[in-house]
Amino acid sequence: MINNLKTKGGFMKIIKQSAFVVSTLLLLFLFSGILTAQNQIPISVISSGGERQSNANYVITGTLGQVSAGLSTTTSFKLQSGFWHLYYQDVVVNVEEEDLLPLTYKLEQNYPNPFNPSTIIKFAVPERTRVLIKIYDILGGEVSTLVNEELDAGRYEKTFNAAALSTGVYIYRIQAGSYVNTKKMLLIK
Repeated sequence: MINNLKTKGGFMKIIKQSAFVVSTLLLLFLFSGILTAQNQIPISVISSGGERQSNANYVITGTLGQVSAGLSTTTSFKLQSGFWHLYYQDVVVNVEEEDLLPLTYKLEQNYPNPFNPSTIIKFAVPERTRVLIKIYDILGGEVSTLVNEELDAGRYEKTFNAAALSTGVYIYRIQAGSYVNTKKMLLIK
C-alpha cells in the first residue's frame, strides 16, 4: 500500500518525515523522567522573535529559534545558558552556625586529645540546671572540679589546664540533672 502512494510525488516523503518527528518527540516525552540528571537546567521555550522573561528566580532572554535558556544554581555555582548567556560563576557561600538552644544534654570529646598542657571540654544543657564536671585520674581519684554551678540552657566550653599533673589517662565526668556521662582524655608531656 505504501508503494502505491509514491505516485503522489513528495507526499510520501512528508509522511515519512512527519512520522520520524512524531516518534522522536514521543520517545523524548516518554523518557524525559528517566534521563534527568542531578543538576538540571530548567528549560523555557521562547515563542516570539525576542523577549526577556523574569520572575523571582529566573531571567530569560531569548531569540527566535533559540530552543531553551535558563539559570541553574547550586550551593557552589551559578550557570546561565542560552544564546545570549553562557556564564559560569562560583558562588561564595557563607555558612553561619545558628545559635539555637540544644535539645538534649551532651558532653563532647575534649580537643586536642592527646593534649599538653591544656584542653577544651565542650558540653550542652537544654534547660537551666546545676552542672558538675569533675576530672579523675585512672585510679578514680578526684583531680579537679572544672564546673560546679547552675547554668542556663546553652552550649559551653571550659578549658582544663593540666600543667601540674603527670602524663597519663584522665577521665572527665558530667552530671547535670539526671544526665551523667564520662569520657577519657590523654595528657602527654
